[in-house]
Amino acid sequence: MKSLEATGKTVQEAIDKGLATLGVSREQVEIEVVSEGTTRFLGVGGEPARVRLTVKLSPAAFVKEFTEKIIALAGWDLKVHNPVEGEGEIYLNMEGIDAGLVIGPKGETLDAFQTIVQSALFRQYQIPTKVVLDAANYREKRRGQVIQMALEAADKARTQKRLVRLRNLSAAERRVVHLTLQSDPTVTTFSEGEGDERVVVVAPAESRQRQRPNQISSGTATPNRMKPRPPKASGSSDRVIE
Repeated sequence: MKSLEATGKTVQEAIDKGLATLGVSREQVEIEVVSEGTTRFLGVGGEPARVRLTVKLSPAAFVKEFTEKIIALAGWDLKVHNPVEGEGEIYLNMEGIDAGLVIGPKGETLDAFQTIVQSALFRQYQIPTKVVLDAANYREKRRGQVIQMALEAADKARTQKRLVRLRNLSAAERRVVHLTLQSDPTVTTFSEGEGDERVVVVAPAESRQRQRPNQISSGTATPNRMKPRPPKASGSSDRVIE
């Protein structure tokens, strides 16, 4: 962060000089009074007031700097790209040898990292700006995969006239499914289950009237219970769509 010390006959004069030198407003700096100065006696002696002005980081710059500090502490080999600011959002992508490590299983490590950065931003600025932390464009690629998965599930539900369940999705990914299909009049979506067993259900539109009262499309409510999953055969892997 850029900072400097300025002096003046008074603290206010020192602050004004410092602001003029930096070319910023008072709201853009943190001010530390180093010395209030001393008054001259009969024109002899006395010390000027001295202040230290430090330019505050913008929220986006803070996010980048804070992320780089964590990367350094963790010893990861990652380069942080410049943040991209959108409406109410700061997107930050990382690239490097340890991108896979920071992503973690199902993106869980990346999600945890993002939560830490988000909390730090809010503590520092008390603003609701959303932080989207990415690594090797994982989130962008994953979003594309989830959208394709949602479209395939909709086609299956529509043509086979049955419910299709999408498993092993994060809360954010489930929301992507709901948003992707919300304008499709031929299908409806809702979520069911709790915790790790929570799934998105894509159903033919005609089944909407047959849903239980507490099942509402677009995932806004959860049914009282879900059908138990059959035990997984030994050596088999989880299926995302069924």
